Amino acid sequence: MELKKIHEDERGFIYAINGLLEGGKEFAFLEVKKGYARGGCFHSRDENLAVVKGKIKLLLGEKEKIISQGESILIPAKVPHAFIGLEDSIVSEWGITTQEKQADIKNLELREKVDEINKNL
Repeated sequence: MELKKIHEDERGFIYAINGLLEGGKEFAFLEVKKGYARGGCFHSRDENLAVVKGKIKLLLGEKEKIISQGESILIPAKVPHAFIGLEDSIVSEWGITTQEKQADIKNLELREKVDEINKNL
């Protein structure tokens, strides 16, 4: 098992734990600072998300949900999703493979929303 920082920018960091889950599935921790957004993508299989610390607004298809520390949600396959830090937060995601994440399939409308939120900070 290996903990590896895979990204860092003004929004925070992303760490992946390789070798924790079977089938090449990735387990990641993401920091999202208050006001910043991450995501705008969708995947071919279900993904799990849990808020380890803080509170986020999850944009899930046409719905919005507030997810607080200790809460989790299943993100269904092929549903565009992104989240905004309502507080400085740590989020965990798991259930898709590294290759699926690297494919980086974006929902253009949602990704534009994410970019606009981040540009205004």
